[in-house]
Formats: sequence, C-alpha cells, structure tokens
Amino acid sequence: MSARRTVTILLATVAAIIAVLALLLIPVSIALGRYANALGEFLVLAVCVGYVARVMRADRRRRREAEAALPPERRPERRVPRRPITFQFRETLFAFLVWFVLVAGFNALVVGLGPIPNVGIAVFAAFMLATLTVTGRHMMFRLTAEEDAPSER
Repeated sequence: MSARRTVTILLATVAAIIAVLALLLIPVSIALGRYANALGEFLVLAVCVGYVARVMRADRRRRREAEAALPPERRPERRVPRRPITFQFRETLFAFLVWFVLVAGFNALVVGLGPIPNVGIAVFAAFMLATLTVTGRHMMFRLTAEEDAPSER
C-alpha cells in the first residue's frame, strides 16, 4: 500500500471519528442552549461526512477503473446480493404485543410505575425488543441457511 493511500485512509478514519463526536455533541449543545455550538458542530459534521464520501467515491472509481482494465477472465466475480430481510406484519405485531405485556407487567408489579409513564416506557421498550426479536430471528435463519443453496431468483 502506498504512503498516499495510507494517509488517505488515516484521514478518512479521523474524519469519521470527528463526525461521530460532532453528531453526539449536537443534542448536548441544544440541551444546554448553546445553539451556536450546535451549528458549528453541524458544520463540522457536514464537512467530515462530505470528505469521507468524496474519498470513498474516488476510491471506488479507481478500483472499478483498475478492474475494467483487466482481461475479462481475471476480473473478480461479482457476488449476487441476498434478498433484503422483510418483516412480516403479523409476526412483528405479535412480538410487539408480547413484549408490551411483559414490560408493562414488570413495570407495574416490580417497579411500581403509574399507568402514564408505564405506557410510554412499555411502548418504547416493546418496539425496541420486538425489532431485535424479529431481526434476530431472521438473521439466525439466514446465518444457519446453506450458503451454497441456489438463489431463489
């Protein structure tokens, strides 16, 4: 790897870290009422994301040009992307309701929350847990499926 490429990767990594830090600081600045700081952090975030996007596009363009220059038999084989994970509505709704009942029951009986905060917390927790449950189930079946099986297309 050339020194220039190494420096580019290092700078893109640092820019991504700074972008994440700026993204995390924006709500803090807004909560503290420092709107000028939030604007500055947003500008830093935009510059960093723009830089990383430009570097990634240029790298992809160079790799594709180098690949196109190769003879057809030496070009790397393009992988066929998998079908996207789809959520079944009934399955997701059922998981949400089960988690809602469990969380609301726990909050009412163990924590002793009143009905208003309990509903708010239970809705959020049920949404997050149902998403994790359904996604985890799909990922589990996808990971355990035969990789050599022919695609369904």
